[in-house]
Amino acid sequence: MSKGLIGFVRKPGYSFTNSISCHPEKDSISFKLAYSQHENYIAALQKIGMELVVLPALEKYPDAPFVEDTTIVLDGLAIACPNKEKSRQGESSSIHAEIKKYIPIKILPESTFLDGGDVLVTEDKIFVGVSSRTNLQAIDALAKFTKKPVIPIKVNRGLHLKTSVTYLGNKTLVIDPSSIETSALNGFKWIETGNSDRYAANCLCIGNMVLMPKEFKKIATQIRKEGFKTLELDISEFEKANGGITCLSIIFKK
Repeated sequence: MSKGLIGFVRKPGYSFTNSISCHPEKDSISFKLAYSQHENYIAALQKIGMELVVLPALEKYPDAPFVEDTTIVLDGLAIACPNKEKSRQGESSSIHAEIKKYIPIKILPESTFLDGGDVLVTEDKIFVGVSSRTNLQAIDALAKFTKKPVIPIKVNRGLHLKTSVTYLGNKTLVIDPSSIETSALNGFKWIETGNSDRYAANCLCIGNMVLMPKEFKKIATQIRKEGFKTLELDISEFEKANGGITCLSIIFKK
């Protein structure tokens, strides 16, 4: 299922409880539980046959387990993300050193801010969220590294574009349409979440398997009706840190 893919993850440190977050339960983050949930995430990726590079915790950077924000990969090229949050600047150097062993890395201009969680890649187009973490200059710069159209989407609620929409393949999205500008996404089939289950809009499809947060049975059923399998994981502590399933890995073809 995941033959030829390699994934990069980073374990949470004790400082993870100090992650940037506006979640109402942020102060109740448990390091012990977060560590256990992250181990289960690693096990899930390994279960579907993925090769993994597991990086150690970076105590200096509480948000470092959210590796997705450091790097995006387009057509065999990695692009380093210039993160806007000062507390996150510097957490990417060690993961980029590992990624360079597999593919080259390019750097965006200093005028840009970009989080990987704002980049949604499909077969034909790339959508980039205009959010509190990503600016229009980054979108223009990113377009120089791909032949695909790069389309901005306004993020109205939530941290990133992929907080509210992820791509499964087969022209199918899991989406919370109340949180983003959706006009550019009308050519896709939507599996819509309601407000109560909007956290399920962030999931990770690898081959035919969709990793998703547990306890969203209605969304899981709809995903399976589209021909996918689901693997549901408890990531409650990462939710409290404003993170989701995709945030915890960088995955590309070797």
